[in-house]
Amino acid sequence: MNKKEIHEIKALFDTVQDCNIKSLAGCYVNGDRQKVKTFRAPFYQLPEEEKYKYLEIFRKTLSGTPGKNLLDMHFTDPEGKNPEAGCGILNRLRKTELQEDALLEGFYDRVIETYSHVGNYLILLICQAYDVPGITEDGLEMEDASDEVFSYILCCICPMKLTRPGLGFDDEIGEIHTLRQIFAVELPETGFLFPAFNERSTDESAMLYSCKAADFMQDQFMEKLLGVSPTLPARQQKEGFTEFVQDVLEEETGFETILSIQENLKEAVTNKKNMSDGKTVFLDKEEVRDVFEKSGVSQEKLSSFDRKFDRKFEVKSEDNGHVETKLFADNVAPVRNIEVRNKNMVLRVKSSHTDLFETRVIDGRKCLVIELTDDLTVNGIPVGVPDRES
Repeated sequence: MNKKEIHEIKALFDTVQDCNIKSLAGCYVNGDRQKVKTFRAPFYQLPEEEKYKYLEIFRKTLSGTPGKNLLDMHFTDPEGKNPEAGCGILNRLRKTELQEDALLEGFYDRVIETYSHVGNYLILLICQAYDVPGITEDGLEMEDASDEVFSYILCCICPMKLTRPGLGFDDEIGEIHTLRQIFAVELPETGFLFPAFNERSTDESAMLYSCKAADFMQDQFMEKLLGVSPTLPARQQKEGFTEFVQDVLEEETGFETILSIQENLKEAVTNKKNMSDGKTVFLDKEEVRDVFEKSGVSQEKLSSFDRKFDRKFEVKSEDNGHVETKLFADNVAPVRNIEVRNKNMVLRVKSSHTDLFETRVIDGRKCLVIELTDDLTVNGIPVGVPDRES
């Protein structure tokens, strides 16, 4: 799902009148992984103030950066042969509109079994139907022309934390006394939308996975319950790519080579984004290899490229199978700046102006030479630039 498609669904939770949520179900789980309370109710019957609190949770579940916090995930069993996991159980929940208690209980049990969390948490599920408006050629919505009804479920898993102890005034008895601590619902840390809303249409082969902490992906939950392939967290991709470049280049990590890789990465990502129509951009192994070749990396080093890439980025599934990883472009490519650093200096240069510096050997010393321009300042103070020597 691209940003526009995510925003279109997220916008349904802006007002109670437009959300059209059919049903709400939930399960409160304590720190001992026991179900304390389950509930199911038509959303429209809730008090108005509660509805808006729930809508805030639903909006937050669809907030984040595609490719980092919001991930398109495809099912390992797209036909849904396993009725207890993946699109098998999710389609049953969706088609029954969360009305079968036994099915809901089974889903909660599977979440508790696979979800890693210390403390109490709340599992929320909603079923919603969205009458997808048609779009004219110039991008305008046609409210009276619906292409299809997008029926989906949204799951949110929210931590439950004790409120802070303290004193408070009780209006009923007119006294100040110790406030009673309760477990309050926090904003979600994990969630998913099924099916995906790709090309503004129902895509039962995929889901949108949401995670507040991009460095912790809940692999057991994703693989055993949701039936999707695990993926590498954003930080692991970024740090892993840095290590991978060093591993491949070895002694060829010269300044010009590294700079060339950064420039060619940015160019490759920019070209893909221009052709992506707003979709999340990824780089696969062959595209990264092309960047290395354009950057002048020797064939000797490239001979081990595939093996080292697979070793660094492939993810093992529970059955020891291997899943090829595509790297989220913004995790590995310089988006705005290129940073040059040592223990005494940090230099940030716009990635479009790397021609401002070069390396030279001057008086036997290795130097980074930066061209001085007339708009040079030091701590905001303009600095006069001497004329070049004739």
